[in-house]
Amino acid sequence: MKTLRATLVACAFGGLAATSGQAQFTFNSGSDGSYGAMNITSNTTLVMPPDGKFHCTTITVATNATLRFTPNALNTPVYLLATGNVTINGTIDVSGALGVGVIGGRGGPGGVAGGNAASGGLSAGDGYGPGAGRAGNNQTTGSAGYGTGGSNYNTTTNNGSTYGSPLLFPLVGGSGGGANASGTYGGVGGGGAILVASNTRIEVSGIVNSTSTNFYFINANYGYGSGGSIRLVSPIVNGSGYLNVLGGKNICTGAFYGGNGRIRIDCIDRGTLALNCTAGVASIGANMIVFPANPPRLDITQVAGTNITVGTSSPVFFMLPEGSSSNQTVTVQASNFGKVAPIRVVLTPDNGAGSSYDTQIDNTTVNPASVTVPVVVPVNVQVQVNAWTR
Repeated sequence: MKTLRATLVACAFGGLAATSGQAQFTFNSGSDGSYGAMNITSNTTLVMPPDGKFHCTTITVATNATLRFTPNALNTPVYLLATGNVTINGTIDVSGALGVGVIGGRGGPGGVAGGNAASGGLSAGDGYGPGAGRAGNNQTTGSAGYGTGGSNYNTTTNNGSTYGSPLLFPLVGGSGGGANASGTYGGVGGGGAILVASNTRIEVSGIVNSTSTNFYFINANYGYGSGGSIRLVSPIVNGSGYLNVLGGKNICTGAFYGGNGRIRIDCIDRGTLALNCTAGVASIGANMIVFPANPPRLDITQVAGTNITVGTSSPVFFMLPEGSSSNQTVTVQASNFGKVAPIRVVLTPDNGAGSSYDTQIDNTTVNPASVTVPVVVPVNVQVQVNAWTR
């Protein structure tokens, strides 16, 4: 069976230099400089602030140094913001990972995890995220999608589909692969999400990685995660380094792989821009907005009768009392869409199949607007509740 894979390899962005009028463009990355200079000279893992934003003066990642991040409680993307130059000679890595034992692999910051393998009498779990792969046996385990769909040469039903905007508004990471129901193989985590913005210049001669993870399997298969997202915003972006958002794959067969992620570069002067976008869905423009004012957003405001305050700064956990009905409701609020927003509410248990519920919220004249969705909650297992636009 022929397998098709849409990729964009070594796109080598290039273009004409800006005119003198464009060169005078004033841009604000959003940094207040409070972090000071970020100077990475050896392998370093930084703990992310609660909002994911590093307010730097300058950022330098030296040759042979790798910068990684510990995700925060809300698993936000990484925002590297600078008032001065950003120079990446080494590596910035926000990639997802393989599982540990029966636990699905973690996602990179802003990305999400793979599904958990079967254990203790519980069945294998689906991956997490809007493009999640679903659990299956060795030959039907689903891989996640993002910029491109996940792939498994034996099936199309368990693989994740595409999602997200080419502009990377909003900035979201990759999704996780499904677990293998035929063995103790959890799904692989999706690549993370990172935005690098500078008031002056970004130069990349090294690598920015937001990938899932590859593995070599002969007789068994993971559900692989999708690549994540990388966005660069500055008046000048140059260099001939690499931006990598590859999905994970089975190196042995090449027949199972997660979808590739998304890359976006926004700049005014691209005269010396020759970045290699390794197998990503990539675009370039001059949309010089880092954080849009009043962006559209979805918030879950109630689950099974428990109210959740908009803007809550940490995940919300609660337990249904013994004997509760599995028939419950989820209330979702839409703000600033200015139209009818199609949404999907997804319940993903730690083990076992997830479920999704499609509906819409009319945000045309009422802002914010809400809808209450009847759902069936899996019992005796922890469940994540998410809502995404469709």
